Amino acid sequence: MKHIIFGFVAIALGVWGIVRNWWVFLDLINVVIPMLLVFVGAVALAAGISSQFKTAPPEETAAAPASQRSGGDDSAVPSS
Repeated sequence: MKHIIFGFVAIALGVWGIVRNWWVFLDLINVVIPMLLVFVGAVALAAGISSQFKTAPPEETAAAPASQRSGGDDSAVPSS
């Protein structure tokens, strides 16, 4: 219950602070959004560059010889 009351008080004080200092809040938003875009762009660039240098694991061939699929033991196959 204390957390809920604290949350409502914090929200009320935050809204009151934004309303009272509206122009300062807008100045802050004008600084935070470009900084956030630069940060997100740098993270995306780093993720893209790191994914370019990863090597893909070798793919297995779909048509493996019958001896490899059965474990190489051809004596279990009955002759007809």
